[in-house]
Amino acid sequence: MKVTVIRSGGFAGVQRRGESDSGKDPLLARLVDRVDLTSVPPPGRIPDQFLYDIDIDGDTATVGEAQLNGPLRELVHHVLGRAG
Repeated sequence: MKVTVIRSGGFAGVQRRGESDSGKDPLLARLVDRVDLTSVPPPGRIPDQFLYDIDIDGDTATVGEAQLNGPLRELVHHVLGRAG
């Protein structure tokens, strides 16, 4: 599965993007299995928060920094961390 994460917003408005493929990344495969994008609440309206656009093989969600927790947080940090 291809996973893409785009972080935008924040005070400076700088965008960061990461992509990874679970076929080449066993840890990512385990994280994807623990994430359900359909249960992600919409981002709250918080000034200057980061927003994360997450795409897992065509299934997408936008998550506010305040809603980013548990396995979803691990997945986002893993993919963005690999972007270097």
